[in-house]
Amino acid sequence: MPLLQAQEMTYTRVQELRRDRSIGFLSASALEVHGPHLPLGMDMFAARWMAEESARRFAEGYPDWTVVLYPHIPLGTDELPLPGSVDGTQQTVYRALLAHGASLAGAGFGYAVVTNGHGGPRHAAAVEAACRDASRRYGIKMFSPSIAVLYGIVNGGRHEQIESHLGRALTEKERQGLLHGEHAGTMETSFALAERPKQVEETYQELNQMGPPSFAPVAVLGKVVAPLFGDGSRRIQEVSDSLAGGVGWLLNARYGFGGEPVTYQGDPSAASAELGHAIRETMVQGCLEYVEKVTAGELAAEEVRSIASDPAIIQPGFWQRLGLLSAVALGAASLVWALRRG
Repeated sequence: MPLLQAQEMTYTRVQELRRDRSIGFLSASALEVHGPHLPLGMDMFAARWMAEESARRFAEGYPDWTVVLYPHIPLGTDELPLPGSVDGTQQTVYRALLAHGASLAGAGFGYAVVTNGHGGPRHAAAVEAACRDASRRYGIKMFSPSIAVLYGIVNGGRHEQIESHLGRALTEKERQGLLHGEHAGTMETSFALAERPKQVEETYQELNQMGPPSFAPVAVLGKVVAPLFGDGSRRIQEVSDSLAGGVGWLLNARYGFGGEPVTYQGDPSAASAELGHAIRETMVQGCLEYVEKVTAGELAAEEVRSIASDPAIIQPGFWQRLGLLSAVALGAASLVWALRRG
């Protein structure tokens, strides 16, 4: 069956959906400043590419399935706070995707895939938490494979796959560019050169390695706390380093912490359209791997997890729950103190 567009379906067609053979694809990312050289819609373009191409290939490979592509959801949080970025709250992102999950489940879909091109910690956490909660509440197998795949590109886990698509080894400059930070750096600039080259400013060739200032208190806290988590210490350290950079970047953009506003992280000059095509293919194949495993019953939707899935501090509602617990604890302590005085 050909790939369907959700907005073109009729009520009659929706009623014909088979829960065990129907899957919806949707993407969610907002506009954000991406250096001086890339368009604001980079995250949206990446998320949309993963959704459209994964859906198209799945429909071709599994003609007995009903595969439906939903319109893009232009929402995001943890965006770089500079003119041009569109930043929402984490709860807005979470609730919007949870509502979509409920709606797709109600329509008769058994599966839903959410693609995401934005690596902001609280954004990625909101997307994945909404998928997990929708799966648990509404009986739909909803998951987001994007960050797990993209993380493999920037930490080296998928470099062999990229090299396979390139037909050659990565140069040292390309490898280091992919490994040392990513926001409008080697990966995204390469993607843009392959996807929409006319929208990339030629100045990217003059932009060398750059990164945001790290906020030392968070980095130090991570070094102290990480060893307490045993086997999970490495991931905790990675998250704390990411948060230290994120907080430092936020303070830099809003208050000038560390100097002039930093608009990108990584090395755009290492990018190329050739590398971009290999990265695009790696992104789609990575997403399809997860989709095929979940739909085949080889992997539970809740098991599709990334670096953003577990750290409590970035999960939706964490600070509200912490505030409530603090208020309850303070109230209890005050009551005990009052009773003792009495």
